[in-house]
Amino acid sequence: MQEWRDAQKARLVEELQVGETRKGVVTGISSFGAFVDLGGADGLVHISEMSWGPVAKPDDVVSIGDELDVFVLRVDVENKKIALSLRRLEPEPWETIHERLHVDDIVDAQITKLTNFGAFARVEGNIEGLIHISELSDRVIGHPREVVQEGEDVKLKVLRIEPERRRLGLSLKQTMDNPFLNYN
Repeated sequence: MQEWRDAQKARLVEELQVGETRKGVVTGISSFGAFVDLGGADGLVHISEMSWGPVAKPDDVVSIGDELDVFVLRVDVENKKIALSLRRLEPEPWETIHERLHVDDIVDAQITKLTNFGAFARVEGNIEGLIHISELSDRVIGHPREVVQEGEDVKLKVLRIEPERRRLGLSLKQTMDNPFLNYN
């Protein structure tokens, strides 16, 4: 049986082409990825190739027995190793951002990180942007934590979209009512 499996693996490794899509079945999951049987040989979908966004654990994305399409990333014929990807089957989110987001849009977001110069917020699954400290509040603040906390859900205005630099400029203060504008 092992001889047959070794022969199958050798044949499959020889015929696989980088860039093609294959069907497979998840046969194992580890902390660093998932093993997918391609019909005689297992390939590895590394955790970094599971999604364009962050993945904490591979079993958040796949389960043993799942049938799925995978993208052949690399084939090491000599060592009979196959690197696979799930995320390469989807367009990279920054490549299509202008189809979903536009300057002046108001978007739902979640604060993901605070820094001295502002706060980062996730506006959709895999796209994060920066709210510069000057765009957090109408008043002068010393640190973003005076206005927002990590994990907080907020509405933000899109100021800039720079897909080539993977940058998104956001504003919290431009979504808030300004009491000075309403003064009679």
